[in-house]
Amino acid sequence: MELVVKKSRKSESPALHSLHYNYAFDVHSNGIVTTGTVHASPLLIIPQCSSSAALTAEFAVVRKKVTLKETEETWNVIAEGISHLTTLCHNGGCDFAPDMVAGIRSLSRPLANAMNSERSRLSGTAIDLVSALAIGLGSSFEPLVPLFMPTLLGLCGRTNKVFTSRTKACILVLIEHTQLPCILNYLADLATHKSVFPRLIAAEGVLACLNCFNPPDLEKEVRARMVEDFIKLTARDANADVRKVSKSIFEAFKTLMPSRVDR
Repeated sequence: MELVVKKSRKSESPALHSLHYNYAFDVHSNGIVTTGTVHASPLLIIPQCSSSAALTAEFAVVRKKVTLKETEETWNVIAEGISHLTTLCHNGGCDFAPDMVAGIRSLSRPLANAMNSERSRLSGTAIDLVSALAIGLGSSFEPLVPLFMPTLLGLCGRTNKVFTSRTKACILVLIEHTQLPCILNYLADLATHKSVFPRLIAAEGVLACLNCFNPPDLEKEVRARMVEDFIKLTARDANADVRKVSKSIFEAFKTLMPSRVDR
């Protein structure tokens, strides 16, 4: 028996995108076809997003998928909807930052639920969206920080390395591409976390902040004191890796604000 795959095409929204399916047929040696089933995930072809109206129309399509309750039958549809949003980020959607932020805010709860999913593919798709939003929106991502940063930090406490590695990469992307000082507040709260990996991610995140944020933003008293307190806590951490990163944080801090170290 051999498997023959043929491709067909169906348009869900002709003006906006097309939907592709692979159809798989089991062909026996006698030439009889015994099955014909839909196989593999749909592939969305999304054109460049050229206007606020086009972005709003895309959100109307996506909302129906992303807001579904996660079940064995629906999780793949939810992931497809989230992938649609990621493609919008890459195709000009973030050029309309207020509309993109408003649309994502309206979907923040189901997106956070997807990030927290035990299904690695669904969780990863949602985390990839957050990274794409950070890259596309830059500092305009700020209204989304309180919506997604707590979820990301919560994922740092998982034992599955696939989840934690993906989450760490997303946090570093957020720091590098948004350069929002408010992220420091969230990282600082992890300094006393009971698990090692969240403390290590927090330390690496703080170091990344010192290496790429605008120095005047870090020199403000409240933020400088926050970094000082973080260094004091992590310098005596029980884990050697955390202490090592803490030392690097101190060196970066000393370079940025030597007067605070000398006094």
